[in-house]
Amino acid sequence: MSTKVENILKFGMKMEKNAQDFYSFYANNLQDENLKKLFEEFVKIEQEHYRYLENILKSLGGQEVPASISWVVDDQNKMVDPHILVDNSKILETDFSDLTILRLAYLIESDFAAFYKAASEKVDDSNVKGLLLHLAKWEEEHEKFFKDRYHSLMKKEWEELDLF
Repeated sequence: MSTKVENILKFGMKMEKNAQDFYSFYANNLQDENLKKLFEEFVKIEQEHYRYLENILKSLGGQEVPASISWVVDDQNKMVDPHILVDNSKILETDFSDLTILRLAYLIESDFAAFYKAASEKVDDSNVKGLLLHLAKWEEEHEKFFKDRYHSLMKKEWEELDLF
Protein backbone atom coordinates (compact mmCIF):
# COMPACT_ATOMS: atom_id res chain seq x y z
CA MET A 1 0.00 0.00 0.00
CA SER A 2 1.31 3.41 -0.89
CA THR A 3 1.94 6.04 1.76
CA LYS A 4 -0.59 8.27 0.00
CA VAL A 5 -3.38 5.68 0.32
CA GLU A 6 -2.44 4.99 3.94
CA ASN A 7 -2.54 8.72 4.73
CA ILE A 8 -5.92 9.11 3.02
CA LEU A 9 -7.39 6.24 5.04
CA LYS A 10 -5.91 7.50 8.30
CA PHE A 11 -7.20 11.02 7.66
CA GLY A 12 -10.62 9.60 6.83
CA MET A 13 -10.58 7.68 10.11
CA LYS A 14 -9.76 10.85 12.02
CA MET A 15 -12.61 12.68 10.29
CA GLU A 16 -15.04 9.89 11.13
CA LYS A 17 -13.94 9.92 14.77
CA ASN A 18 -14.34 13.71 14.95
CA ALA A 19 -17.83 13.42 13.46
CA GLN A 20 -18.70 10.74 16.00
CA ASP A 21 -17.59 13.10 18.79
CA PHE A 22 -19.60 15.95 17.26
CA TYR A 23 -22.82 13.94 17.00
CA SER A 24 -22.37 12.50 20.48
CA PHE A 25 -21.72 15.88 22.09
CA TYR A 26 -24.42 17.86 20.30
CA ALA A 27 -27.12 15.18 20.60
CA ASN A 28 -27.44 16.32 24.20
CA ASN A 29 -27.86 19.97 23.19
CA LEU A 30 -30.65 19.59 20.67
CA GLN A 31 -34.17 20.63 21.65
CA ASP A 32 -36.03 18.42 19.20
CA GLU A 33 -36.26 14.81 20.41
CA ASN A 34 -36.29 13.44 16.85
CA LEU A 35 -33.05 15.27 16.05
CA LYS A 36 -31.50 13.92 19.27
CA LYS A 37 -32.36 10.39 18.17
CA LEU A 38 -31.02 11.12 14.71
CA PHE A 39 -27.71 12.36 16.10
CA GLU A 40 -27.48 9.32 18.38
CA GLU A 41 -27.95 7.13 15.31
CA PHE A 42 -25.22 9.03 13.48
CA VAL A 43 -22.83 8.34 16.36
CA LYS A 44 -23.26 4.65 15.48
CA ILE A 45 -22.95 5.31 11.75
CA GLU A 46 -19.69 7.21 12.20
CA GLN A 47 -18.38 4.39 14.42
CA GLU A 48 -19.20 1.94 11.63
CA HIS A 49 -17.44 4.15 9.06
CA TYR A 50 -14.37 4.31 11.30
CA ARG A 51 -14.28 0.52 11.72
CA TYR A 52 -14.83 0.06 7.98
CA LEU A 53 -11.82 2.27 7.18
CA GLU A 54 -9.78 0.62 9.94
CA ASN A 55 -10.46 -2.82 8.46
CA ILE A 56 -9.51 -1.65 4.98
CA LEU A 57 -6.31 -0.08 6.31
CA LYS A 58 -5.40 -3.35 8.03
CA SER A 59 -6.32 -5.46 5.00
CA LEU A 60 -4.03 -3.34 2.82
CA GLY A 61 -1.15 -3.84 5.22
CA GLY A 62 -1.37 -0.66 7.24
CA GLN A 63 0.41 -1.11 10.52
CA GLU A 64 -0.74 1.69 12.73
CA VAL A 65 -4.21 3.16 13.06
CA PRO A 66 -4.62 6.77 14.23
CA ALA A 67 -4.63 7.16 17.99
CA SER A 68 -8.11 7.38 19.45
CA ILE A 69 -8.22 9.30 22.70
CA SER A 70 -11.07 9.00 25.16
CA TRP A 71 -11.67 12.20 27.06
CA VAL A 72 -13.70 10.44 29.73
CA VAL A 73 -11.59 9.59 32.76
CA ASP A 74 -14.54 8.41 34.82
CA ASP A 75 -18.17 9.41 35.30
CA GLN A 76 -17.24 11.95 37.96
CA ASN A 77 -14.43 13.66 36.07
CA LYS A 78 -15.07 14.10 32.40
CA MET A 79 -14.35 16.91 30.01
CA VAL A 80 -17.28 19.05 28.91
CA ASP A 81 -15.99 19.15 25.35
CA PRO A 82 -14.42 16.19 23.57
CA HIS A 83 -11.96 18.48 21.80
CA ILE A 84 -9.35 20.87 23.04
CA LEU A 85 -10.31 24.40 22.04
CA VAL A 86 -7.96 27.37 21.97
CA ASP A 87 -7.84 28.91 25.44
CA ASN A 88 -10.80 26.75 26.46
CA SER A 89 -12.95 28.91 24.24
CA LYS A 90 -16.31 30.14 25.50
CA ILE A 91 -17.95 28.67 22.40
CA LEU A 92 -19.49 25.93 24.51
CA GLU A 93 -21.35 28.51 26.55
CA THR A 94 -23.13 29.62 23.41
CA ASP A 95 -26.62 28.21 23.16
CA PHE A 96 -26.65 26.92 19.61
CA SER A 97 -30.06 26.45 18.08
CA ASP A 98 -31.09 23.17 16.51
CA LEU A 99 -30.85 24.94 13.17
CA THR A 100 -27.19 25.86 13.73
CA ILE A 101 -26.25 22.38 14.93
CA LEU A 102 -28.06 20.81 11.97
CA ARG A 103 -26.20 23.11 9.59
CA LEU A 104 -22.90 22.07 11.11
CA ALA A 105 -23.82 18.41 10.57
CA TYR A 106 -24.70 19.15 6.95
CA LEU A 107 -21.35 20.90 6.42
CA ILE A 108 -19.39 18.08 8.09
CA GLU A 109 -20.92 15.53 5.74
CA SER A 110 -20.36 17.85 2.77
CA ASP A 111 -16.68 18.15 3.69
CA PHE A 112 -16.39 14.36 3.96
CA ALA A 113 -17.87 13.87 0.50
CA ALA A 114 -15.54 16.49 -0.97
CA PHE A 115 -12.51 14.91 0.72
CA TYR A 116 -13.22 11.40 -0.53
CA LYS A 117 -13.94 12.67 -4.06
CA ALA A 118 -10.72 14.71 -4.16
CA ALA A 119 -8.74 11.81 -2.72
CA SER A 120 -10.12 9.46 -5.39
CA GLU A 121 -8.59 11.72 -8.04
CA LYS A 122 -5.16 11.42 -6.44
CA VAL A 123 -4.80 7.64 -6.46
CA ASP A 124 -3.91 5.35 -9.34
CA ASP A 125 -5.19 2.03 -8.01
CA SER A 126 -8.64 1.47 -9.48
CA ASN A 127 -9.78 -0.55 -6.44
CA VAL A 128 -8.82 2.23 -4.04
CA LYS A 129 -10.36 4.82 -6.36
CA GLY A 130 -13.60 2.82 -6.37
CA LEU A 131 -13.52 2.55 -2.59
CA LEU A 132 -13.07 6.30 -2.17
CA LEU A 133 -15.87 7.05 -4.62
CA HIS A 134 -18.07 4.62 -2.70
CA LEU A 135 -17.26 6.49 0.53
CA ALA A 136 -17.98 9.82 -1.19
CA LYS A 137 -21.39 8.49 -2.22
CA TRP A 138 -22.15 7.47 1.39
CA GLU A 139 -21.22 10.93 2.58
CA GLU A 140 -23.21 12.62 -0.19
CA GLU A 141 -26.28 10.73 0.99
CA HIS A 142 -25.66 11.95 4.55
CA GLU A 143 -25.07 15.47 3.24
CA LYS A 144 -28.40 15.46 1.39
CA PHE A 145 -30.14 13.97 4.41
CA PHE A 146 -28.96 16.77 6.71
CA LYS A 147 -29.33 19.47 4.06
CA ASP A 148 -32.99 18.56 3.53
CA ARG A 149 -33.67 18.64 7.29
CA TYR A 150 -31.76 21.88 7.66
CA HIS A 151 -33.75 23.58 4.90
CA SER A 152 -37.00 22.22 6.27
CA LEU A 153 -36.27 23.53 9.77
CA MET A 154 -35.06 26.85 8.38
CA LYS A 155 -38.29 27.26 6.38
CA LYS A 156 -40.33 26.40 9.48
CA GLU A 157 -38.50 29.05 11.52
CA TRP A 158 -39.02 31.63 8.77
CA GLU A 159 -42.71 30.81 8.69
CA GLU A 160 -42.90 31.21 12.47
CA LEU A 161 -41.43 34.68 12.01
CA ASP A 162 -44.13 35.32 9.41
CA LEU A 163 -41.51 35.97 6.73
CA PHE A 164 -43.25 33.78 4.16
